[in-house]
Amino acid sequence: MKHNLPNSEGPKLRIIIVEDEDDLRVVLLEILTRLGHDVRGAWDGASLDCAMAEYPADVVVLDLNLPGEDGVEIAQRMRRTCNCGIIMTTARWQVNDRISGFESGADLYFVKPIDPMELHAALLNLKRRLEPTVVPAWYFDSKLSVMRTPKNATISLTTHECIVMRLLFAVPGNIVPRTEVFAALGHPDDEYSYKRLDVLLSRLRSKIRTIDPEAELPVRARRGMGYAFLGNLQE
Repeated sequence: MKHNLPNSEGPKLRIIIVEDEDDLRVVLLEILTRLGHDVRGAWDGASLDCAMAEYPADVVVLDLNLPGEDGVEIAQRMRRTCNCGIIMTTARWQVNDRISGFESGADLYFVKPIDPMELHAALLNLKRRLEPTVVPAWYFDSKLSVMRTPKNATISLTTHECIVMRLLFAVPGNIVPRTEVFAALGHPDDEYSYKRLDVLLSRLRSKIRTIDPEAELPVRARRGMGYAFLGNLQE
């Protein structure tokens, strides 16, 4: 069977095809390799273990009906030892068989005959789902007196700005009492000091927006209580 293959512009995946039917394994290896992936083959649980030891895969395409240890048993133990994606393939079409496949840890289930291009699309989608989500975060360096926005814009801080951010970044999500902030700044606990601090934060927000227009400093005042940093922080 001939396939018109698109230009491969997606991510290159490391794939192991576990299939005891030689012809099908060779076809899948050939097509997925031509699509730009790094693909290896195995024919049973033991050969898969050898391949994984040398070549940790992003996704394993696993036949359900294998000699000896079947696909369900292999998927179950793989889920205990690795975080790769598992696509299960089988000639069995009954609902109970698919349920067993998913319960064993399969992410996707394909009934044979398999269209290689559909498998390719599923592989790319599964890879995107398995990739860890990067949460935009703020960063603070008290030694350099700088902070960085989630888009990595660097903000230089004055001495007083650095003192305030050090206190807030130390306990993200928690209120820092205003008396503690005033003490760190060397200010008395009075209304004038509160207004001075409000001006300091307002100027810092303006400075940040000038450098990164989409960034909003996530510092919130709790009237009569203190201040809290409510954003995500980079470790």
